Amino acid sequence: MDHRVLPSKPTLIFLLLASIGVARITATYRGIAQTSDETPNIACGMQYLDLGRYDYGAFHPPLARLAIAVGPYLYGARAQKLPDRWKEGNAVLNSAPRYGKALTLARLGILPFFLLACTIVWLWGRKLLGDWGALAPVFLFTNIPPVLAHAGVATMDMAIGAGICTALFTYTLWLEQGTLRRSIFFGIGLALAILSKFSAVLLLPACIVAITCLHPRAGQKRNWAWIPVACLLIWGAYRFSFGPMTEHVASDAAGQGGIFAKIPTPLLHALERLPVPAPQLLDGLWQVHNHVDAGHTAYLLGRHSFHGWWYFFPVALAVKTPLAVLLLAGFGVLALCRATSRESRRAIWMPAILTSVILVINLPTSLNIGVRYMLPLYPLLALTAGIGTVWLWRKRRAAAIVLLLWTAISSAAAHPDYLAYFNELGGMHPERILVDSDLDWGQDMARLAAELQRRRVPYFHMSCLYTGDDTRLGLPAWDGLEPYQPVTGWIAVSQTMLQNYGWMVSQQRGRKDLAFAWLDPYQPVGRVGKSILLYYIPEK
Repeated sequence: MDHRVLPSKPTLIFLLLASIGVARITATYRGIAQTSDETPNIACGMQYLDLGRYDYGAFHPPLARLAIAVGPYLYGARAQKLPDRWKEGNAVLNSAPRYGKALTLARLGILPFFLLACTIVWLWGRKLLGDWGALAPVFLFTNIPPVLAHAGVATMDMAIGAGICTALFTYTLWLEQGTLRRSIFFGIGLALAILSKFSAVLLLPACIVAITCLHPRAGQKRNWAWIPVACLLIWGAYRFSFGPMTEHVASDAAGQGGIFAKIPTPLLHALERLPVPAPQLLDGLWQVHNHVDAGHTAYLLGRHSFHGWWYFFPVALAVKTPLAVLLLAGFGVLALCRATSRESRRAIWMPAILTSVILVINLPTSLNIGVRYMLPLYPLLALTAGIGTVWLWRKRRAAAIVLLLWTAISSAAAHPDYLAYFNELGGMHPERILVDSDLDWGQDMARLAAELQRRRVPYFHMSCLYTGDDTRLGLPAWDGLEPYQPVTGWIAVSQTMLQNYGWMVSQQRGRKDLAFAWLDPYQPVGRVGKSILLYYIPEK
């Protein structure tokens, strides 16, 4: 007699949903050209793996970058030791037998984080909604286009999304029973989040406080092994390095004039000289601080800024998330308001509260460069929407089915352009709302080459956001499109360059008109993908 325990039907359906998500993500690899941030991430990961150093860009922790580099390294790619991390990333890919396959292997390194996030949504959903109910948040999570988009490129955003939700879920388990096993799991989850992206340093404390206030806790002795576990894993990721920082904190703080400028200079100099474990971590945190202080070119609703707007992320979430998911999340809040049991109400409120906490923490940030910064929010939003789905299924089953179908159809219609997805609120011209990684991240460059070949264009001018090796695209001869210099003939320009770069140059030169505003009177002859405009300007 066969005594093997077979997976339950809900578990099999969960595995099917996760597998469909993976299939959809990997199906985008051929159609999506190398995106902007993939290049330096590949360089940093390969430097860590091949050379045992991590000084190209300490402003991000090494975990996701290491995952990105493993595949290309096993395929034969190696560090090329160029001083510029953008050129180094392309040189690393060129060192492999096939450039395209090396890029695919780099992207595959992010898939485990997607699967981890799916698993946490499933496990957390089971605790709140039961085995069958947990399928609703998993279905919704695997149909959110920004999730599929950033799970399909070699960047850190999917990693931090998985890391935050893992840390928070394992913390709830540790609060329930403070055993050694659960303490170790929480330590691993905490390290995973911090090693994925430094935004975890802001998000985790606020979320942990919220969970502590909400979660019903058993009065028992707790095991605190999570503290050494997390510390050792984080330190180990930095190769157990020990020494002083390399960043010039004192001089930077004096030039910025912020809160750090009020700290006595001798103390800041002492901090610079103090030997500490994993000094690269402190270097990275300080580099992030400098980036936030300096600001970043941002665009929203036709406006430009170096320091963003408090309402950037609410607007981005409103137009980049399927409307049906937002509606189901609203029903989830309604269902929570009607919960009767005090204990269950406290536990089931947690995803909605944590969604709000993550959003509020991100409101003041000056780095308004994409809804990808909201990846830690999406698993929790999916759980909230899953609660709404189960509640609506019991009350108005037909309405629940309609909203689930709407989600699936909206998501499927975006394939393979999940990166440039906008819901119905985005309209026909989403570039009037957002650009950058929400619309134009270089993903359409291979399509541009194919379109120019189709039109038999022998020569053109170009200003497109692209950091990959353009010699591998098959482009015809081209020259750069220079700011404020009108030209004739064929022109390709991408939305981020029109808006962000065009405005940045105007600020540098003290002009009111954008760098490529001279194109405004002309109608493009075509749109390549979702992000590149193609013009033909006849000679006068």
